[in-house]
Amino acid sequence: MTHEPDAQLVMPFVIVQSNGGPYDDAAFVAGATCGQLIAELAALAEHGATPQPRYVRPEYLPQIDLIAMRYGYVLRPGEVDDASGYQWVDFTLDEEEGA
Repeated sequence: MTHEPDAQLVMPFVIVQSNGGPYDDAAFVAGATCGQLIAELAALAEHGATPQPRYVRPEYLPQIDLIAMRYGYVLRPGEVDDASGYQWVDFTLDEEEGA
């Protein structure tokens, strides 16, 4: 018998519709995801560091691109994973792009 790991939130979203709350689940997750990226890029930009590449939902790309630009990064989209539908992205510092 194989055991598949469960994905659990550290802090559940109790105010979303799926948990009886007033807020749309997808919009809440998008906001939380982008908020986390803002915090990460703000901290890394202070030190000229580059964030790790990652998979993101493709519909987030326009917002993620704006967030990246705000902190001096260039978003570089990669391939879409057929199984999940998520898109690979990485970031470079804007000054590296012109070098």
